[in-house]
Amino acid sequence: MAAVEIAEAPDPRLPSDNSMISTIPEGSSSRPDTDSRASTEFEPSYQLEPVKKPRHSDIQRLAENELERYLKDLRYDPIKCRQLTRDIASAILERVKEMKVPRYKFVVMVSLGSEKGNPGVQLGSRCLWNDSTDSSITVHFQNRNLFAVAIIYGLYKE
Repeated sequence: MAAVEIAEAPDPRLPSDNSMISTIPEGSSSRPDTDSRASTEFEPSYQLEPVKKPRHSDIQRLAENELERYLKDLRYDPIKCRQLTRDIASAILERVKEMKVPRYKFVVMVSLGSEKGNPGVQLGSRCLWNDSTDSSITVHFQNRNLFAVAIIYGLYKE
């Protein structure tokens, strides 16, 4: 078997000291295109006002229905109510998301407490707020054993 040696002619574009020069054609990216889906860019819409606002009456009704469904005949138990507040908040949030209000983020906070001893409770919150686009809805529920307060915040994202 014979060995074959291939010699290349020197490239006249290279300097004589064998250093490399690379050029990037104008208008091309210096990074290799690894995933064309990852490089999708969107133009900003500059939409500062919502096209559709959430309907407070619909959100209030669905929150009342969820509180009633979960808590109608329930007795207060601090261990069970800890997880139940998360479950109710998640259920309300999912129902609100089904309304498909574009460009709105929703936050749901649920508090449960015992009616034993007739407790006095005050809930407060502070938010960075735009009065013309953002809103909140508070829903109350009460039976013989417990009370519940659900607060739903609707925040417009520009």
